[in-house]
Amino acid sequence: MHPITSHQPGITSQELKEAIPDNLLSRSVHLQWVDKKPAGEGSWLLSAKIVIDGNVVLLQSKTSEVSLIEDWDLNDPTHHTNARLLALERILTDPANEDILLKI
Repeated sequence: MHPITSHQPGITSQELKEAIPDNLLSRSVHLQWVDKKPAGEGSWLLSAKIVIDGNVVLLQSKTSEVSLIEDWDLNDPTHHTNARLLALERILTDPANEDILLKI
């Protein structure tokens, strides 16, 4: 069994395993980080650095979802939204990124 690990605080290995496409479950997958930066005109660029079988993959996706960005640094145990995990799911389900991941 290949390891599926996460270096990103707030995203467990189990959550990463549930988020990645099934074709990667038999591979060694390590999430380095998930980040955001302004992309202009009220949008943000979400990025994730993932190492798959030793190969670094940088995936990106745009969003204009303000609540996701506002909750990014929220560390409130009564608030159940993990913005970084949601961002990762958005990145992984972006059609362009899905194509990349399916070809790996």
